[in-house]
Amino acid sequence: MSVIMDDIKWVEIHYTDLLGRLRVVVVKYNDGRIMSGVDGSSIGVEEIEESDVFVVGDRETLRKLPWNNGFARVIGNIYRDSDTIHPLDSRNIAKNVGEYVVREYGLTPLVGVELEYFVFKECRVEYKPPFSALYTVKPLDRSIKGVSSGYHVFNGELDSYRNEVVEVLAKWFNIDVKCHHHEVASSQVEITLAPDSPVKTGDSVQTVKYIARRVAERRGYYACFTPKPLPGENGSGQHIHISLWRNTENVFSDSNDTYGLSQTARYFIGGLISHARALAALVAPSVNSYKRLIPGYEAPVYVFWGFKNRSTCIRVPLVNNGSSTRIEFRTPDPTCNPYLAISAVIMAGLDGIKKKIDPGDPVDENIYSLRKVPREKRLPASLLEALEELENDNEFLKPVFPRELIEKYIEAKKREYIEVNQHPSPIEILMYS
Repeated sequence: MSVIMDDIKWVEIHYTDLLGRLRVVVVKYNDGRIMSGVDGSSIGVEEIEESDVFVVGDRETLRKLPWNNGFARVIGNIYRDSDTIHPLDSRNIAKNVGEYVVREYGLTPLVGVELEYFVFKECRVEYKPPFSALYTVKPLDRSIKGVSSGYHVFNGELDSYRNEVVEVLAKWFNIDVKCHHHEVASSQVEITLAPDSPVKTGDSVQTVKYIARRVAERRGYYACFTPKPLPGENGSGQHIHISLWRNTENVFSDSNDTYGLSQTARYFIGGLISHARALAALVAPSVNSYKRLIPGYEAPVYVFWGFKNRSTCIRVPLVNNGSSTRIEFRTPDPTCNPYLAISAVIMAGLDGIKKKIDPGDPVDENIYSLRKVPREKRLPASLLEALEELENDNEFLKPVFPRELIEKYIEAKKREYIEVNQHPSPIEILMYS
């Protein structure tokens, strides 16, 4: 997609740090390499004594910004020096995993994402350590679990908001949105992206979150990507849909199978099941993530797969033709680094194909009703437990994930767990006073 940049004076370089946070630096536009020096110690990729790194924009992602005349945006990679991409650059991991699948398996991965989040009239946090904390959330509408559901309901404000978001994404960023709607919880929306390569889907997720926040701010709303901001309501997931292709053939599809699945697809599911507990650290990587992963809210808790079954962590959706056959992994949420999450899910599935891991039969009952589920069939109950699983199970990532990245990620997330977990919540004060 060529973009005429005659009137552009400034460029926002958007890049993603190791933990998935979008970072921005603004530089003057030029026709050559769009880049900037960055303090690597402030974004967690270098120590302070050797902190200088670069971010370099990928000109294929250069787009004008809709609200700022004379401004554009480009998505960048982190470089250790002017010629060497940094081993902790997560966007490059997604690029490498796509190339790895082609090189080692002769296949091409296609990845789609369902991105859920909340849009509030207000979400205000006042934090005055050590003894004062307050947060206020005001939804745009209200569902009541067990009585009313927000799923696909009409709400003029939210519908208008979603329409603006997807129009901006299509017109200014060439992002293909398959559908969008109100989700189950109060003030909750979903935007579903058409499948693309791992790196392009990662780019799209970061762009959607950026635009979602900008449109919300312009309307006086607050876009919230916390997985579980409201007690008693469904949380927000970021479900990942994957298929593997050989030219124009979807190798996950088999019209002769009861569920339309090939043996390759079943082995891929086997890999996800085998590594689901370790994957949690990369796809559900916040303390709050584990407030979402509880029974009864359409979020996965146990490591099973099913056909059309939304209580399982791996679902095979009902499709109307073989080309749409895919595997949905339902554990991820919006706090994940999309480049790492997508890459890790693919690598886990490929490990299943490589080792021919049989996933067993699909489960056709409500998983939440099961009792005495063994530990290996349960998702971790906390971020710390997930990180411990990743420490013990990460060999399947090694073909594309550098050891330094895995170690740095676990170290950073353990610090985050300790920092967040030491702060009591209001309900704890009420319960235990």
